[in-house]
Amino acid sequence: MAETNSGRLSWRAGGDALADIEQRQLFFIGGAPRSGTTWVQLLFDAHPDVCCKGEGLFPHYLEKGLTRIVEEWRQALSQKNNTLFRQSGGYQLPDDEDIDFLLATGILRAFNRQCRGGNYSAIGEKTPENVFLFPRLKRLFPHAKFVGVVRDPRDALTSALHIFYKAARDEGHDASPMDFIRHSLGPMIQGTKAMLALCSQYPSACAIVSYEALIADPKASVSRLFDFLGVESTSNIVDACIAKTAFSSLSSGRAPGDGRNSEFFRKGVVGDWKETLTPEMNRVILDAMGEWFPFFGWKP
Repeated sequence: MAETNSGRLSWRAGGDALADIEQRQLFFIGGAPRSGTTWVQLLFDAHPDVCCKGEGLFPHYLEKGLTRIVEEWRQALSQKNNTLFRQSGGYQLPDDEDIDFLLATGILRAFNRQCRGGNYSAIGEKTPENVFLFPRLKRLFPHAKFVGVVRDPRDALTSALHIFYKAARDEGHDASPMDFIRHSLGPMIQGTKAMLALCSQYPSACAIVSYEALIADPKASVSRLFDFLGVESTSNIVDACIAKTAFSSLSSGRAPGDGRNSEFFRKGVVGDWKETLTPEMNRVILDAMGEWFPFFGWKP
């Protein structure tokens, strides 16, 4: 909330600020980890009229934390209402709308904070797991837009093996690479289904972009994303955003294909899975997610 000259919180001023943020074009980015969500977030943030940051971790902490707190509060009140205050009626219980209101307020506060006073027409946030929260976010913010990022799951899992699996091994976890892949496929399938379901229900509020399309034709892909968000997509703006977020710019000068498995921006290419995955790994992934390959234009 905003502060007065005395340093005290001004609820009215804070509420007005959040109401102003809510009037902007809000949007959320989600998709499987290592699918290109950070790249898309940075492309949006490079636009002069867009503020898009990551990761706010709204699904991990804000939603889960508020749900737990309100449920514990509800249980505590209910217990007293049914015992000590049984004859006097007790106190009215909080409900799920309280969680929604607090969650929406927390997200708007985060958006207000990330803008640092800037006057942006579009404000967004990227957390890969947002994809599981898309339906609820749509309910909280009916005018929000949603961007799903997809990538050939073999490439996404290859990147994840080099980044997350190695980190897990370093921490003492002894799962095999195949176990890691099998464990990762469940959430990837659920996320893809959630993304496609929302796009089917609200086609004008959803856009899906693939890592492969961004590599093959960045200008067309970025122009489409900016048009979807309702911000300028002139050649100068699009070219500047692409240049600012090119792999060489994000990786301290490395060219695409110059891989470093310890770096967040690891390699920046399509088809790297062929150098890492075994035929059995490829089969397991195709068995699990092959039905979507034609839809997204991936080749088995």
